[in-house]
Amino acid sequence: MKDIKKKVEFFTFYDKTGIEKHLEKMASEGWLLEKMSAFRWTYRRIEPKKIHFSVSYYATITDFEPEPTEEQQAFNEFCDHSGWKLATQTVQMQVFYNENENPVPIETDPMLEIENIHISVKKTVLVSYFLMLFLGFIMGTGFVSTMLGDPILLLSSASRLFTGIWSILALAYSLTELITYFAWRKKAKALAEQGIFLETRGHRKLGFSIVVFMLASIILYLISLADSGLQFYMTAYLLILLAGFPLVNGVKALLKKKKVKAGTNKALTFAASFVFAFALTGALTAVTVMGIKNDAFESDLKELPFTIGELLKVDDSDYLKTHVEDNSIILGQYRSSQHPNTYEHSPTMRYTITEVKMPFLYDFVADTLYHHYDEWKGWNSTYEYVETDATAWGANKAWELYRNGESDNAFLVCYDKYILEISVDWKLTSEQKQLIYDKLN
Repeated sequence: MKDIKKKVEFFTFYDKTGIEKHLEKMASEGWLLEKMSAFRWTYRRIEPKKIHFSVSYYATITDFEPEPTEEQQAFNEFCDHSGWKLATQTVQMQVFYNENENPVPIETDPMLEIENIHISVKKTVLVSYFLMLFLGFIMGTGFVSTMLGDPILLLSSASRLFTGIWSILALAYSLTELITYFAWRKKAKALAEQGIFLETRGHRKLGFSIVVFMLASIILYLISLADSGLQFYMTAYLLILLAGFPLVNGVKALLKKKKVKAGTNKALTFAASFVFAFALTGALTAVTVMGIKNDAFESDLKELPFTIGELLKVDDSDYLKTHVEDNSIILGQYRSSQHPNTYEHSPTMRYTITEVKMPFLYDFVADTLYHHYDEWKGWNSTYEYVETDATAWGANKAWELYRNGESDNAFLVCYDKYILEISVDWKLTSEQKQLIYDKLN
């Protein structure tokens, strides 16, 4: 039977009431808090009993102090005489416990307690919430704008999709926490004048859900890169970035253990963070160079799905070819083009293959692509898709694009799983359409 339990907890920093109730419940189950960090808390096995807890905020404490200050020691001794023993602390938060049945509260002045909480919150999470709110708003606005303007581009890019969703979640979470905190503070100050402390309220489940979703989305993002050759290198990127946090915290913890003064510790820790930043940048650069040498950032598709040479039975070896892929768990888009390497007139071709990985989105994607040229109307040209014979394409449906009443040699073709947009500068024959179908399948 293990005597130590480590748990990941997601309490809001200022949620004094929520933390106290949680620790009382853990003690009743036989676990006493022994150590805590931002998210990981360590519990020690005890005999299940009713224990009272009190979370106290001490705004003058910094995370670089090697040991408690004289003022802090005096406060802890006062609490100890009252039966309150220090369980642990993290930055400005101290957790005390008391096994007496009706202990005298540590904090007796609600107004002073509220101000201590506010000063501590300003030094810790408040700046982070406002920064998260700003970045979430900027990135979230771009995400929504892209979703409304070009949803296919967004849904087919794992990086755009997941970072956009993260920004919306960051915006929602920071806004929720800020509104909740300031609403609590306003009401708490009014009640404090009557000698009443208003219980705090955090969003533990919301924070936990967001973290779980972000971790799941990172895994899904890496999975979506499986066919692109990028999976190994993006995993290396993430691992290298994550390595920086424990390294910097390790330096700070070591200096505290060596009893280095707070100011010196702070300066050396910041210096170490710069050194690690340069080292991590070098490691990321090395990974990038390695990826380039191994063609990891190039498409695994060495040849285009179909070419001008195959369709027209000509030598297109001197043609310039481009191929760009975007992939997510929802959609895949593969954009290809061919054009001559000289200024002489030669056939050109460009096409986009959209792979719909979630069948329920097929009609939405097809409709969005069908209306792609609607925004082009009014520029001295009229664009219109006209339904054409789909059997020639071996497809379910097909449309030909007309500009000012004349064929533009461009088509929108719907297969079972793929949707093809193709534009050429010659008239496609039935044999060429059949060849395209064979190549796609």
